[in-house]
Amino acid sequence: MNQSQELDALIDRERNHIRTDKLDMTYGELASLYENKELIISPEYQRLFRWGEDQKARFIESILLGFPIPAIFVAEDQQGVWELVDGLQRMSTILEYIGVLKDLSDELVAPSRISFDNKKSTLAPLLDGLRYEELSLRSRLSIKRAHCRVEVIKVGSSERMKYEVFERLNTGGADLSAQEVRNCIFRATDPDFMRWVDELAEYPAYRDFLGISDNQKNAMYDRGLVLRFFTLKNNAENFGHDVEPFITAYIREVLEETVEFDMDIEGQVFRDTFDIITRIFGDDSWHYFKDGKHRGPFSVYVFDALSIAVARHLEYVKRIDPSILEDKLLEVKTSSEFLKNTGAGANTKARLLGRIAVAVDILTKEDENR
Repeated sequence: MNQSQELDALIDRERNHIRTDKLDMTYGELASLYENKELIISPEYQRLFRWGEDQKARFIESILLGFPIPAIFVAEDQQGVWELVDGLQRMSTILEYIGVLKDLSDELVAPSRISFDNKKSTLAPLLDGLRYEELSLRSRLSIKRAHCRVEVIKVGSSERMKYEVFERLNTGGADLSAQEVRNCIFRATDPDFMRWVDELAEYPAYRDFLGISDNQKNAMYDRGLVLRFFTLKNNAENFGHDVEPFITAYIREVLEETVEFDMDIEGQVFRDTFDIITRIFGDDSWHYFKDGKHRGPFSVYVFDALSIAVARHLEYVKRIDPSILEDKLLEVKTSSEFLKNTGAGANTKARLLGRIAVAVDILTKEDENR
């Protein structure tokens, strides 16, 4: 069998992992399914509903003008219930506008008003400011009767396929961070694992001293750093050249149980590591140290070096006198060798392993003067 024949055989095998159907439905029908809990929007997907008022207004305008609307993707469960996989912004906009969308607490969201930024948009002069119930019956029915193509991932498909669909549709776009995509994929695969990650992200010694922006928190950067910590702690030597897919691939292996990962042990290592580092540096834990002062915003390079070095040598670190340990960790931050492995182009394998190695060497070296 030559290469092209092998490729054809692989395609045939992979196609057997997914069964799909295509339906044309109205938004009114989809809203009824949602109200009857026959169309589910996972709370973790709802967290990603972040269209601005103008984006929502222009979408409603597009429906009223009869513009073509992209398909939504749903996954069917054993009971025939659909779970939204892609199309969150469009579906949530419709549900919110007609007054049936529920929030994370399962409470109805107050129906919104149309609000255009660009008041010269086609319908803006007359549509701007109107609620759904203030539209004419004809316009309300136009919205409810507008057709949407629904791509259904049927029962019998490989369990991973709906997450493959979500990942392929969203990875690389500007709307979602890598961690937001991972959050949806992995939470549906193993919700217990992702709840565990949530708990670690709320651990005071980690949460209170991270020093990241509100925008980063909204994009789940703090959760991403938890997964980054475990990925680099356990698998840094296999890093290639792009951190985010590397994290995704490792956590997928964890969830598929193809690598050893004990959540009880790993969780304790995480808590001990951040207890130790933040007890010394507090709010300055993850900043560079230059000219006798901690400078700049959160540094992922400092985070990598200190947290991975301490975690990998935790029992040794626990035996070090706190004042000596503080000197050692401060030496890491000021080391010229460490600084050489940060900055532009620092996400190569050599430089990632280099900054961790510098931290380990400084942390574990014996001081003959003590």
